[in-house]
Amino acid sequence: MKKISVVAHRGFSEKYPENTMLAFQKAARLGVEFIELDARETKDGEIVVIHDASVNRTTGAEGYVKELSFGEIKRLDAGKWKGFENAFVPSLDEVLQALHSKTKLLVEIKEASPRKIVKLVKKHGMEQSVIIGSFNIEYLVETRKTAPEIPTAFITGSMPETPDILTVNGIEILDINYRRFERARAREFIQRGISLSVWTVDDEDDMKKLAGEEISFITTNRPDVLQKVLRSFAI
Repeated sequence: MKKISVVAHRGFSEKYPENTMLAFQKAARLGVEFIELDARETKDGEIVVIHDASVNRTTGAEGYVKELSFGEIKRLDAGKWKGFENAFVPSLDEVLQALHSKTKLLVEIKEASPRKIVKLVKKHGMEQSVIIGSFNIEYLVETRKTAPEIPTAFITGSMPETPDILTVNGIEILDINYRRFERARAREFIQRGISLSVWTVDDEDDMKKLAGEEISFITTNRPDVLQKVLRSFAI
């Protein structure tokens, strides 16, 4: 059976505050193959790791990331809402430095410059340890032009009509909502050299069903549970 990589969604986010160093470190200690994180750009051009367009949900403050400075965002506590103190919004630079050589990363570009992200990846020599993904295919096209050596993933809610949108742009991975995974259609993409990834799988029964499919990556908020499921299939 093909080996499936565990992708920890925003870190070990079931138990720890998402997209924080704490959640990333806990996921890395589990030995996951990948950690998924979200990248946005601040008003003053820094790349920070946060999912939402605003800081409201995870910090209790108010404002949009793109309208706040890096200094303003760094003062916000992103852990209290989950019961943890002093878990702050990290910069992508900080995350790359901390996790270098510990695990691989799937960096999802929400709203940020692909060129700045590529520059940071290269700064830490992680071209072979990072996948850059996005729902915005233009970000992936720009990534490919800037750094064709870095793998890219098209993230989408459902399967595209054909693999052409990926193949013509050199995009190697299709990352889809697991509820929209179709075995028959998946084969078409695999035959064209596209690897398949699914998100975000938290139910153990769903994990077991998907473990037998031709999938390369499964993203989950419960990486510890997915690891156990995949180990049982490997026996």
